[in-house]
Amino acid sequence: MKRKSAHESTTPQKQPRQDPVSCESCRKKKTKCDRQVPCGSCKSRRIDCTYGGNGPVAPSPVATPVDQVGDVPCNSVTSSQPIQATEASRESVQTRSTEDPLMTADRLENILMGHRIPSAVPSALREELSRPQPMQATRSRPHKGTAISSFLTMIRDGGYVSSEHPATVHLASFLPPEDDALSLFNYYLSHLDYQYHIVVPARTEQNIRYLYRALARGWSEDLNSIALLFSILATALFYQLLSTESSEVAENCSREMAFLAGAALVQSNYVAYPTIEGLQAAMIIGHHLSSLTLNSCVSSLFLHGGLVSQAKSLGLHLLDSPRVVAERQEKGIDKAETELKRRLWWDLASYDWYKPSLFYHRMPFCSQSRPRLIGFLSGPQEWTYTIHPQHMNVRRPLNREDDIIGIETGLPLIMPTCMSYTLQRLKLAEVCREIVDAAAPYHLQGKELPYETVLDLDRKLQQAYSEIPAFFRFDQSSRRQFATLYLQRREIAWQRAFIQQGYHSRLCRLHRQYFIRGARDPRYSYSHVVSLQSARKVLEVKRIMDEEEPLFTVNSSFFWAVMHHVFMAAVILLIDVCFNWDDILASKRKEEVLDACRLLSRAQQCSSVAREGINAMMGILRKHWKQERRPITSSGTQARQPSSPGFDASALHDQSDIQTAGHVEDSKTVRFDDPEQKHDQSIDPVNSELGQIPLEDLWSQMLDESAHVALNTPDWMDLLTELTNATVPGSE
Repeated sequence: MKRKSAHESTTPQKQPRQDPVSCESCRKKKTKCDRQVPCGSCKSRRIDCTYGGNGPVAPSPVATPVDQVGDVPCNSVTSSQPIQATEASRESVQTRSTEDPLMTADRLENILMGHRIPSAVPSALREELSRPQPMQATRSRPHKGTAISSFLTMIRDGGYVSSEHPATVHLASFLPPEDDALSLFNYYLSHLDYQYHIVVPARTEQNIRYLYRALARGWSEDLNSIALLFSILATALFYQLLSTESSEVAENCSREMAFLAGAALVQSNYVAYPTIEGLQAAMIIGHHLSSLTLNSCVSSLFLHGGLVSQAKSLGLHLLDSPRVVAERQEKGIDKAETELKRRLWWDLASYDWYKPSLFYHRMPFCSQSRPRLIGFLSGPQEWTYTIHPQHMNVRRPLNREDDIIGIETGLPLIMPTCMSYTLQRLKLAEVCREIVDAAAPYHLQGKELPYETVLDLDRKLQQAYSEIPAFFRFDQSSRRQFATLYLQRREIAWQRAFIQQGYHSRLCRLHRQYFIRGARDPRYSYSHVVSLQSARKVLEVKRIMDEEEPLFTVNSSFFWAVMHHVFMAAVILLIDVCFNWDDILASKRKEEVLDACRLLSRAQQCSSVAREGINAMMGILRKHWKQERRPITSSGTQARQPSSPGFDASALHDQSDIQTAGHVEDSKTVRFDDPEQKHDQSIDPVNSELGQIPLEDLWSQMLDESAHVALNTPDWMDLLTELTNATVPGSE
């Protein structure tokens, strides 16, 4: 308040109302305003953004401490003096980077009481504040360090941007510095892109650089490019943080980044006006992360059905129809973009027919990855698929490197390129679709698939497998021949492992119904042999992933589909021992099962994803593990056995080991609080009130009791079906 002069009235005057800090549109609609020019809300609605009074200034009721606002001191300001800035403050403000006017304004705002800030800011800074604001890495409460570390700090502090409405989020404020964004983009290209090659690196990098230049110069935001960048950041952060942080931190951070990608799609009105960049963003999240944990406002954008619908809206399923080809030739559309569209469409088709094989933590974020054909798995989608081959006209992608993507001729399939794995996965997907077409009528009518049909489908799988290029094979000759290639292009060695697991896991799945019968009936012996061979191959591939160069930079145990295949292969070997416990090679087969169990144990130790999934599958295995009553011993007592269902942990050790009730001495000695209840308790294989029991001990017990397991054909088929469904750990 100004000092009154002598001739002025001494009557108290009502203080003028503070000028509004929100724009007029946001005040009328009572929505949150980010106080930019124009604000994000008006920009998304494409209306004029006007302010009253002193403009878009956000007052703060209290001063911010020195440790939060940097080197600007917290000077007190009295109402009886004009607002003055010290000479030191002026020098500090004027020398501050021109790329940081918003943060400087916030500091001055906290010091100089909000609505009076325009009169106190130096003229040079006022000119900067009148321009559109460049992006910032953090929100109103800045953190120390890079944008990514600040984002992690916000997550640890319980700050979740996903609690906001996606249409009002100020997206640019969450973008990391350009160098950090490009670093994570390179991480994505090196460690994740080889699974689903749906971006052209040079094209996407150019879009990212252009995005940052546009934002720095105050140009309008390209929301679809922002969505693509956030989707890449979400995926790269998830796997990068799994190696340094807990799985909870990795999942929370990736979930928030994925929400920002969804918010960008919402603000761009992507559903009504889809774009290639928006579709790429949705596909990256749909392939690599789990939409089950996302805010419901954006989760539907990343589901497979929505991806297919958006691709059709873009006309990707008609790319090579005569009418579209004629229009393309007339307008001279970019050939490289047309080839990219083919890649996107066939990726969706192969995903539909042969659900990719690297499932992560809670996927389907659908779906967390790898070769799984949706229609060829148990569950509500079993024996169905979405994309019908007669309802599209799209040429297959060419076997070409990205730098010559626009050339209309491809290289022979025997030559390795960035598209080799995609094309081989597509070939396997087509065989899986044929399996669904042949088997679905029988399964949907409750009939058993004839063995002749199984053999015919087996021939198709074997034929496709025999046509795999040599650099995707695991025989000694091929491994020696392409050893140098694997070191130069690590992704080809990793893709080789995935394609091998994809084929052999499906052979096991195809012959499952006749697996046990083949051990007793010579008519079905081929199914028994193929199932065992394929299960052993899956385990061998996992050992190569863990032990041979080039090692997976993102440990293969983080990919749930890999570990799911390994667990299923181990169970196939276990069931074989149970049905052939008196075989002459029984001891050797038991050791083979224990070796597989050790693979699972090592995966549990290095990956929380694998640990959660294996625990879930062990619960299913325990539920189905029933034993017959043992014969009476010569001493007149019944031999010990666990109750059904469930394991009796005391059966792992002699009674002489139990000395004190209610005590767990070590991992090899389990104590019970009440010895009378030990046969009535159902023990969780890993996290029980009795303490943690090593996985190898549980499997050893199952092998020791294998002669007394009461599994008939329906029982073990139900077991394998439920284990197949356990591809989304923690989603129940």
